[in-house]
Amino acid sequence: MNRRDFIGAAGSVMAGAYALPSASQDQAAAIRRAVEGYYAAYRGLDKAKYRACLTGDYVLLENGELLDADGDLAVMASPGSGYQRTDAFDFRSVKVQADVAYAVYFLTSDIKDQQGDRHREWLESMILRRSGAAWRTALLHSTRVTKPGG
Repeated sequence: MNRRDFIGAAGSVMAGAYALPSASQDQAAAIRRAVEGYYAAYRGLDKAKYRACLTGDYVLLENGELLDADGDLAVMASPGSGYQRTDAFDFRSVKVQADVAYAVYFLTSDIKDQQGDRHREWLESMILRRSGAAWRTALLHSTRVTKPGG
């Protein structure tokens, strides 16, 4: 499946999912843990652990760019770089249909690295697919939230 087909299919899944009932509390909790685990692996700067959170056809849409797993990993900070990050999540929606799920949430991060200290906020949607007992990230769409004067 090429990226264009994948993105089209992902859009169809999201559009159709509005008609789905909300995920059960257990399902929603599992999806929230998977989203938080994705970011914990990223914060930990462990590329193997991070890659294990991704599907083989993972796509990241961020800052007007379209990246695959290799492209995403290429811009990840390296251990020893002084990179530190804390994340907080405000989940707004979690939907599950069989082995596909999506979550919509606000992400707030405090980041410290060689560029200094900064506070960032994003509105994100993540599509996940179940692989065995684990949920893996297939697509992340991240939109930076900027506030007037900030």
